[in-house]
Amino acid sequence: MDTIRILLVDDHQVVREGLRRMLELEADFQIVGEVADTREALNQVALLVPEVVLMDIKMPGTDGIELTRQLKQAHPSCKVIMLTLYDEYLTEAIEAGAEGYLLKDIKREELAKAIRAVHQGRSPLNLSLSPGRLAALAASADIEKREILSERELAILRLIANGATTGEMASQLFLSEASIKRSVRLILEKLGAHNRSEAVSEAYRRKLI
Repeated sequence: MDTIRILLVDDHQVVREGLRRMLELEADFQIVGEVADTREALNQVALLVPEVVLMDIKMPGTDGIELTRQLKQAHPSCKVIMLTLYDEYLTEAIEAGAEGYLLKDIKREELAKAIRAVHQGRSPLNLSLSPGRLAALAASADIEKREILSERELAILRLIANGATTGEMASQLFLSEASIKRSVRLILEKLGAHNRSEAVSEAYRRKLI
């Protein structure tokens, strides 16, 4: 089992210690460091080379969204999951480059699942967000219909955003896994993305989903 290197970025010591205790129960997780100061976060990412960063949003100085934007520019391969008390910054977080967006009341098992999903190139963007809140976010985004993706490709992209595997997508859409893989390749090509996470981020940026 591959070890996933994780950096915690949160200005509250109690939160960081709680996360560390929770995540260290997972055999495949290694907490490589904790950062309370956003000014030090970029240095620690360069020094510790984490694969996943758990990022708070509301912090003194530079907030987590702007820090995510800077981090993704400097270290594009590093995955960022926003872990926050607030559910209204989803769009901004995805536009900044975050691969995941979770609320702090998430259960340990769900958080571990989300970290593994992001590490594997999937994007649990709405895990722990209520259906009502998601509907409100979609309405406020003023989603613009475009012809760049077919209805099937849009359906696949929505499932990718929800963290579905190739097998799960094939089952839900009554397609073969080979067909799903071909469609995913076309989606990546059309959106100019290198992987599924980038495709979802680009789709959110373009308000396709």
